[in-house]
Amino acid sequence: MRKKTFPCGHKGKGKYCHRCEQENKRSEIEKSSKEADDQWKKLFETDPINLRPLLRRNLIEKARKIISGIEKGIHYSKYKGKIMRYNRNVISIPINHDFRLILHRTKNGIIVKDLMDHESYNIKKPGEKA
Repeated sequence: MRKKTFPCGHKGKGKYCHRCEQENKRSEIEKSSKEADDQWKKLFETDPINLRPLLRRNLIEKARKIISGIEKGIHYSKYKGKIMRYNRNVISIPINHDFRLILHRTKNGIIVKDLMDHESYNIKKPGEKA
């Protein structure tokens, strides 16, 4: 079988240009991954607090699950949350060893206030007035 020139200008022996086919598949994959990335970034706008410091997707999803559970009325102890001794209205829920969600108990219920890394959490008591 002889090489032939395809309408795109490439040369080959097949029924269609495999090179152009690969380029089309690659561009479709890049486009779909970009769209998925854009959708992921838009989710950060709907979060009540900034979850970007978590960096890893599984931690962000865990934090979102906890936040939605608290908003639905699930008790904080289900997420290993603890009431702080220095202020009984502040609740701390661990995300992992490095991050904590800080909740405040108000007259209207429990609201998510902040996300703190371990270092900030240990240096300054969350909820304490500056």
